[in-house]
Amino acid sequence: MTGAIKVWAVALIAALAITRAEAADLTPPTPEPLPPPAPLFYVHVGALGAFYSPPDAQSTGGGFLKSIPTPLGTASLYNVAIPPSYTLGLEAGYFVTPNWAVAFSAGVPPLMHIKATGFNFAPALGTDLLGSVRFGPLMGIVQYHLTQFGAFQPYIGLGAAYVVMFSNNSDGILSNFSVDPSWSFVTQAGFDYMLTDFGLPNWGVFVDAKKLIYLNPDFQGDLLNLGIHVRTLGKIDPWIASTGITFKY
Repeated sequence: MTGAIKVWAVALIAALAITRAEAADLTPPTPEPLPPPAPLFYVHVGALGAFYSPPDAQSTGGGFLKSIPTPLGTASLYNVAIPPSYTLGLEAGYFVTPNWAVAFSAGVPPLMHIKATGFNFAPALGTDLLGSVRFGPLMGIVQYHLTQFGAFQPYIGLGAAYVVMFSNNSDGILSNFSVDPSWSFVTQAGFDYMLTDFGLPNWGVFVDAKKLIYLNPDFQGDLLNLGIHVRTLGKIDPWIASTGITFKY
């Protein structure tokens, strides 16, 4: 009788062990953590430089960049040049999908100096500056962002810009100097590098380049305060380069 009890006890213990093992096998595995949600917004803030093409100025009837008779002799305005200008840039975007975004880009209007390096009266006047204005674009851009490369997130964009003069900073050879508003196309390429590996998943750095195409504003003013109004179409098509900090949320 004692031997039978021992056999039943061993069988019961084995059955309990098997039941526990099967129960352990049925325990669901711990789920993997979900990836962070795709961002809805981003902001770029950083340094911006505008680099202008030589203005292929074409007269619109005022004689600008032509030989202009004046009481002081014939004025020749040639070789117009615009040095690079630098400022603070800002861009904000909204992700319609994880890859497609709509962005608006602007900046503190940079000071643009327009010079006529071939002006024949420059030695006598001591300047070749036509005038200086605060002039900048307001841009709307549709972008496509690549997200399959981890922290490195390149993008391209295409849009339009409305370029306006915010203020006449100073006159030069042309008094009452101004630059007319103008529309332009914009192309864009750049990348964000997110600092996820440094414990800052929402922060990163960016490098960005834009090209304004068919930017043809009219420059105008009065030559040497002589009452001779001149006006021209200037094709300047600048490159705009920027770099700085990214925040995505």
